[in-house]
Amino acid sequence: MSKEKPKDGTVLDEPDALENLLNVSGDPGPEPSLPPHVATFLGEQLQAFYAQLMSEPVPNRFVQLLAQLDGKGKDRDGE
Repeated sequence: MSKEKPKDGTVLDEPDALENLLNVSGDPGPEPSLPPHVATFLGEQLQAFYAQLMSEPVPNRFVQLLAQLDGKGKDRDGE
């Protein structure tokens, strides 16, 4: 029976793997970057998703909670 953990391809499978990701000075290396066309596509998809989300009405439960919080804030301020 092997005591080794099965490898799933993640970097942190080994205890010292995080240290191996850092350069000699201990600072992380350069940030990975996406090709411009991929970044543009992802940005467009996120904008479309959030535009749809922002056009949906606020759930009544959230409105009630915000009203309660607003009331508590006024009580503390002495209004």
